Amino acid sequence: MARGAKWKTVLWCVGIAAVVLLLCSKSSPLFVFNDWMDANAFFTMGKSLFSGEVLYRDVFDHKGPVLHLIYGIGFLLDHTGFTGIFLLEIAALAVVLALGLRTASLLANRSLHPAWVVVPAAGIAASRAFSHGGSAEEFMLPLLAAALYGLLKTLCKKHPMSLPSVLLQGFLAGCALWLKYTVLGFYLGWVLVLTVLYFKRRMYRELAQSCGAYLAGMALATLPWVVYFGIHGALDDWFICYFYDNLFLYSGNGGGPLTLIQHLWWAARDAAPVAVLAALFLVWCLIGRRYAEAGAVLVLGAGLACTSLEGGYYQYYGLIFSVFAPLGLALLAQIAERLQSRPLAKAAPWLGLGAAFLFCWCLSPNKNLRGRDPDTLPQLRFARTITADPQASLLNYGTLDGGFYTATGLLPPGRYFYISNMPLEEQWTEQNGLLEQGSVTYVVALVDDLAERFPHYHCIDQCSYDGGEGTVTWYLYQRQ
Repeated sequence: MARGAKWKTVLWCVGIAAVVLLLCSKSSPLFVFNDWMDANAFFTMGKSLFSGEVLYRDVFDHKGPVLHLIYGIGFLLDHTGFTGIFLLEIAALAVVLALGLRTASLLANRSLHPAWVVVPAAGIAASRAFSHGGSAEEFMLPLLAAALYGLLKTLCKKHPMSLPSVLLQGFLAGCALWLKYTVLGFYLGWVLVLTVLYFKRRMYRELAQSCGAYLAGMALATLPWVVYFGIHGALDDWFICYFYDNLFLYSGNGGGPLTLIQHLWWAARDAAPVAVLAALFLVWCLIGRRYAEAGAVLVLGAGLACTSLEGGYYQYYGLIFSVFAPLGLALLAQIAERLQSRPLAKAAPWLGLGAAFLFCWCLSPNKNLRGRDPDTLPQLRFARTITADPQASLLNYGTLDGGFYTATGLLPPGRYFYISNMPLEEQWTEQNGLLEQGSVTYVVALVDDLAERFPHYHCIDQCSYDGGEGTVTWYLYQRQ
C-alpha cells in the first residue's frame, strides 16, 4: 500500500473512531463525566500506580496490570476526568478498524475504501454491549484484531508467518494475558488453527521455530511485570489477586453447557450489530466455499466463548466478539461492487457515514445521558465541597468505586478503596476500621445510616441521579 493510501486509511479510521465514540462513550466531552464504577476503579488503580503505590499490594482490584497501566496513562493526560481515556479509546478503536479493514480486504482480495469501516464502528459503539465506555474489552480488541489478521493472512497465503511476526503475536498475547485473562480461549484456538495448518502443509521445522518465538514473545510481555512486582516484594499479591481470587472467589452463575449457550445468546443480543456482521461473514464463506476461513473463525469464537462467557455474565462481555465484526464487510463489499454503475454509487460512502452517525446518535444506550448538567452528578457536586478542604481525605464506603476519587483527584486511604463483589471479609474490616478511627475526613456511600454506626461522621449532602442503570442516591459524610 502506498504511503498516501496508508495515511488516508489512518485518517479515516481515526476520524470515524473519534466521531462514533464522541456520540457513544461516556468518556467523551458530551457526557461531562464517566460515572461507570468499573472504569473509575481502573482509573484509581492507574492513578495509584503513577503515584508510587504498588498494584495489588497497596491498592486492590481484580483486573490485570496492563489495564491499570493504560488507565494510568489516561490519568497522566487528565488527572480528574476521562479526556485521556477518551483519546486512548479512540486510538484503540482506530487500530481495530484499520486491522479489520486489512482483514476484510484480504478476504475480498481487493482493497476496500476506508469509509467501509464506519459500518463495524457504528455497530460496535452503539451496541448495548458497549455499555458505558472504557471497558477492558475495548482495550483488548486491538490485540485480538492483530491476531485475527495474522491468522487469516497465513491461512490465505501459502507461506508461513515470519518469526518476527510470531514473536510480536506472542508479545500481544502476553499483553492480553495481563489485561484480562478470560480471552485466553481465543489464543488457544489461534495456536490450534496454526498448528493444524502447519502440519497440513508439512511445515514441521517452521512450527517448532514458531512455538519458540511465540513463547518468547509472551515471556517478553511478562518480564516487566515480574520485575516490577519482584522489586516491590508483591509477586504473591499479584498472583493471589489476579488468579486465585478471580478463579475461586469471583461471583458467577455457575458453569456448564446450558449456561454457556444462554450467555452466548445474551452476548449476541447485547452485541446485535456485531452478531449480524459476523453472520454475514459466514454467509460469504458458504457462498464462496471458503470453509477454511469459516472454520478458523469459528474455532476462535468458540474458544473465546468458552473462557469469557462460561461463568458469570455482564452486559459488556459481548463486546469482545466485536473483533469479528469487520469480517462482514467482505460480503457487503461484494454486493456493493455490483451496484457501482448506479448513480448512487459515488455518494454511497457519504450516505453510509451519515446513516452510521445517525445510528449512533439515536441508538446508543447512553444517548439520554449526553449533555447532563454537572450539578446533577454527585461526583462533580461533592468534589467541589471536598476539594475546598486542603486537608481532605476520602473513602468510598461499602460499594464499587463511584468516581469520587477521580473527580476529586484524591488517592485512596487504603488497599480496599472500594468494596468488590468478592467475598473478602478483610475489605469490610479495613473500611470499617478507617471509619471507627475517624481516619478520613470525608466519606461517600449509598446508605444513609453511617452516622448511627460511626458517630464521628454526619451527612452534609446527598444527590440522587440515574447513570443509566436506575436511580441511586449518594450521601456525603464529613468527620465532625
